[in-house]
Amino acid sequence: MSTGSTGQERCQVDKPRFLVLILLVIIGVESVALALLIPQMRTSQMPVQLTSVNPQNFVVPFDQFNQPISNDTEYALQQPKNGSWLMVLSSHLTAADRTPKTEAQVSIAPEYPSENLSIPTIIVQERADGLLRIEYFAQDWPRSYGMVLFNSTIPVMENVTLKFVSYGPPVPVNPQLAPRPNGNLTILVGESVVLSDFPIAWANFSSFYAYGLLGSEFTAGEMYVTVYDFTARAP
Repeated sequence: MSTGSTGQERCQVDKPRFLVLILLVIIGVESVALALLIPQMRTSQMPVQLTSVNPQNFVVPFDQFNQPISNDTEYALQQPKNGSWLMVLSSHLTAADRTPKTEAQVSIAPEYPSENLSIPTIIVQERADGLLRIEYFAQDWPRSYGMVLFNSTIPVMENVTLKFVSYGPPVPVNPQLAPRPNGNLTILVGESVVLSDFPIAWANFSSFYAYGLLGSEFTAGEMYVTVYDFTARAP
C-alpha cells in the first residue's frame, strides 16, 4: 500500500513538471520559427521603386475649355490602367476674362458607360484668377461631396503631377458607399509635394475629360497632358 501511494504521489508531482516542460518546448519552437520568418517578412515589405514608362501624350486646345463637360470632351487612353499610374499636367492657357467663371477642368475617371457615373474621380481645376483646386470623389454624386485635396492660388497650373501607387485590386466603379482605400495618392505642384501618400479608393484610369464652366473664355494656348504606367523594379 505504501509503495503504490508513493508512485501515485510521484506521478502527481511529475505531471505539472511535464506540462511545464512541454510549454517550454513549444515556446522554444515558436521563438525559432519567428526568428526565421521575421527577416523574410521584412524583406517582403521593403519598399519597391517605381519607374514611369509607356508615356501617352495629349494636347488639349484652349477652346476645349470654353464648353461644359460632355462625351465629346473625353480623351481616352490606349488601355485602362488598373494599377499604379502617373499624370503630369502643364497649362499654357490664356484667358480673356480673369474672373472665377473662366475655369479649365480636367476630370480623371474610370471606364463606365455613363460619364456622370464614372466614379471614383479626381478633378483638377484651374481658374483664370489663379486658383488651383484638386478634388476627389469616392462615391456617386448624389451621396457625396468632393474632398478638397489641394486648394491654393498660384499664377498658372504648370507641372501638376498626380501619382497613384496601388497596393490592392481595383475597387468597383460607381460605388454606392465609399470603398476602402487600395492605394496612395501623391500630388506635386512644380517641385513641391503638397500631398504625400494620401490613401484613396480607385477603380481604374481609362480616360480624362477636359472642359470648362459655362461662360468660360480662353482665347489662346493649350494644356499638355502626359500619362505614364508605373512598373516596379528592385531598389
